[in-house]
Amino acid sequence: MVKVFNNLTEYNRYLNLSAPLHSLMDSRVCKQAIPNFPQTSGEIQVNLFKIALKKKFAGEIKYGKHQYNTEAGLMLFSEPGQVVSWDALTFWDGYAFVFHPNLLKKHPVAHKVSRYRYFSYEVSDALFMMPEEEETITWLFTKIHVELMHKKEQANIDVILSLLNVILTYAELYYERQFSEKPAFQQPVAARVKLALQSYYNNLSQPVKRVPTVSSLAAELNVSPDYLTEMVRKETGRSTMNLLQAYVMEQAEILLLQTDMNVSDIAYRLGFESASYFSRLFKKIRGVSPGELRNPGIVQ
Repeated sequence: MVKVFNNLTEYNRYLNLSAPLHSLMDSRVCKQAIPNFPQTSGEIQVNLFKIALKKKFAGEIKYGKHQYNTEAGLMLFSEPGQVVSWDALTFWDGYAFVFHPNLLKKHPVAHKVSRYRYFSYEVSDALFMMPEEEETITWLFTKIHVELMHKKEQANIDVILSLLNVILTYAELYYERQFSEKPAFQQPVAARVKLALQSYYNNLSQPVKRVPTVSSLAAELNVSPDYLTEMVRKETGRSTMNLLQAYVMEQAEILLLQTDMNVSDIAYRLGFESASYFSRLFKKIRGVSPGELRNPGIVQ
């Protein structure tokens, strides 16, 4: 059974850490905190926000369905409800800032947090930083940590949230850089989506189990749905769902024009549970109904 943590005190106790520096937020220097952590942990659900700057990370950690192992400096973001586990945890350096959702209430930064999609990225979508970026983020984390260490419950929340706002703004910029920097040998994500769809619909002599989803494509490519959506939009200006539906309708058009299968059979062959939904979607995307495409002279 997954353990659930709704406040910082319970979460810190599980991690063998001292009481949080503030009732709504806590900051830790990783090299000081890590030795206290349980070496292994089953899945736990943490209903808090967490931003971690990890340096020289060489352990294995699992967020959701993805595992990660790296020695590069990176940032991870998680939102309330994230499930995490770890095995054979090893040392890393850096900072972790954890805070309760109530900290953001009545503050403008709350709107930014809800807008930044990277809080729902999986660990495989971590933010990799250039040395100068890591230096900037380290300085900001240090300022937050010092404010909390010195003043604890009397810490200036406006100052800390202002620093947090700068970290989040930089993270957005750094992700933009990461999205745009693809090695020459790396195939664009949109092309990988197309290949995944081609493989899935490779043999239409038999029905497929279901129409692919953005989530299933993301799992196939080992990224989170939000990260996949961001990458595809950067590359094509279109959503992943748009690419997915357009491809499926292309296959439908081929079956309509090259076979005598009826519309219900085609819908079933492509993984749709409802022929009427298939027909509505086809008309929305293609501008004509399946019947009008097959028999353009007949009014439906």
